[in-house]
Amino acid sequence: MRHVLLSSLVIATLLAIAPLANAEEWIELPGSGGAQSNTQSPSDAFHQATQLVNQGQFEEAIREFKTAIESDPGNTEAYYRLALLYQRMRRWGDAATTAEKAFRLDGRNPEIQALWGHALLREGRYPETIWVLEGLLRLNSGASMHEVYYDLAEACYAMKWYQRSVDYALRHLQEGETPEGHALLARSYLAMGYKDKAMGELQKAVSLYESVDDQLR
Repeated sequence: MRHVLLSSLVIATLLAIAPLANAEEWIELPGSGGAQSNTQSPSDAFHQATQLVNQGQFEEAIREFKTAIESDPGNTEAYYRLALLYQRMRRWGDAATTAEKAFRLDGRNPEIQALWGHALLREGRYPETIWVLEGLLRLNSGASMHEVYYDLAEACYAMKWYQRSVDYALRHLQEGETPEGHALLARSYLAMGYKDKAMGELQKAVSLYESVDDQLR
């Protein structure tokens, strides 16, 4: 029965006409402790914001991050942490806008650029996603870009650029297999009319889902 349910889940993902399913959120939010002060410097506000995030007080943390940014508009780390928080809250438009501001301050930081592209993808801004993330690949040749490849494959699929989606999905899977990667590759193959290849990738996705399920039992 479990195998039937898992197969049905992956088939539904493969054939869905609805917007693409969210990939696993792969950017972790860093944190540290802090204490509040009545008269806060930019560093005090930043420290307090981080503590509030750890306490789950997200709206209060947003206000503190904004205070730190207003006091020091060049505070790249405050922009980045705020963008991470927006991502955690799934406020994709805010995450994209804030990550872009961080990128304008530090255009050589791959984590910031990856976050910006990921937020653009989740907001449905696919051409911009591809532009940002392919730029990231050009600047970081040779580095591991496992999740970036997946985001690019998903954006290209949404644009109906199926061969490019296949290419990026294969690069994603070369760096590490995931059920989502095989399912997305299967959808791209199916859109191109390669039913046998699609079924093969679908079976790999089901197998990986089952493996994860067995580990969790």
